[in-house]
Amino acid sequence: MLFTAGTARMARAHARISGGRTHLYEFGYGSTALDGRLGAAHTVELPFVFDIADAPWLHGQSRLLGPDPAPAGLAARVHGAWAAFARTGSPGWAPFDLRRPTAEFLGSPRPEG
Repeated sequence: MLFTAGTARMARAHARISGGRTHLYEFGYGSTALDGRLGAAHTVELPFVFDIADAPWLHGQSRLLGPDPAPAGLAARVHGAWAAFARTGSPGWAPFDLRRPTAEFLGSPRPEG
């Protein structure tokens, strides 16, 4: 929640001036580190962005991703979206729309509510 309000404000501001080139996502995979207390904290998505989420040095009770294995396919999906955005300007989902502001959800599982 710490970054959500500022990110939403930035997305709205950018969408007003970008001509449909604003894309927003929510990374929702919760790390199992520290008995799950770390959760989907800031920077947990980085091993998925760089497709290294299976690296052994990221796993363990006090390591960034915790003791559990990364969800199958999530690193490929996140990395693919970032690479596509760098290549084409589109991550593979619709741009942020001021009339219906939504974000693509990248994570497992999707939270209720």
